[in-house]
Order: sequence, then structure tokens, then C-alpha cells
Amino acid sequence: MRRVAVIGCGGSGKTTLARELTGRLGLPVVHADFVVYRNGDAPRSEAEWRAELAALAGGDAWVIDAMKVSTLEQRVERADTVVFLDLPRRSCYAGVLRRRLRYRGLVDRERGIADRITLEFLRWIWRFRREARPRILAILGRHAASTRVVVLRSRREIGRFLASLPAAPK
Repeated sequence: MRRVAVIGCGGSGKTTLARELTGRLGLPVVHADFVVYRNGDAPRSEAEWRAELAALAGGDAWVIDAMKVSTLEQRVERADTVVFLDLPRRSCYAGVLRRRLRYRGLVDRERGIADRITLEFLRWIWRFRREARPRILAILGRHAASTRVVVLRSRREIGRFLASLPAAPK
């Protein structure tokens, strides 16, 4: 694995998994929240963040933690592996709650933490399986012959997937 796209609904654990993969695989990580938002809160223009995300995806080695469906196709085209965290809505909301209790609004670019909760974000989680998931599955289906697709449907499956990888070097 040299180019890994980590995707999924908000609260599914994308950032945590991306950090773990980065440590185990020795790859640089890109947290899309910090590409789309300056310092985690002020949004950049769409043209700006799209161009930067495309340039980063053009690199030779990376783990990209991002769920912008509008730019997913280009990341999947470049990825050798896509890990789709396809967790139920309740797990995603629980993940958001755990993140809020742990980070209390913290924005930390180094760790990829941008603990922002808005009504729009909560609605996006609610609608994710109905609206975004079918588009995601169609994109993944188009690239299944050339890209390894790993779909994980629970936190337990995420743990088993991580356990199947080599341990991080000490």
C-alpha cells in the first residue's frame, strides 16, 4: 500500500484510521479538512482546495483522509487501496460524540483534528447512507478492477483490518 484513500461518513473514524495507517506504513498523511479549511475553520475557495487536493493525490505515496464525494473519483483513480468505513449512522454519531468529549472543539493540524460540529454536519451524517453512499459505491465499482477496495462495516472490522497490517516501526 503506497497510496491509500480513507473514506467514510463523518464520525466513522477516518482521521484515526489514517493516522494509524501513516504510522504503520510510513506514508505521509493528508487530512482534507485542512485542505478545505484554512487552519481548520475558514473555508478556502472550492477551486483552491480542489486544485490542492488533486496535486496531493498526484503524489507517489500518501494516505488521504477525505470524504469529498465531488473529488472522490480522482483520488480513487490514483489510489492503490481505498478503505471505505461504511459504518451505521448510530456508530458515526457515537464517533462524533466521543470526539467532542475527547477534544472539546480542538483544532490540531498535526493530528488532523478539527472538532467542528454544526447542524449541517449532523444532517450530512443523517443523509449519508441515502445520498452519498450510492455514489461512493458506484465510483468504487468502476475502479474495483484496478484498485483494492476494503469495506469495513464496524469498529470491530476496523480493528481486525489494522491487526492484519504490520506493526508500526519503533
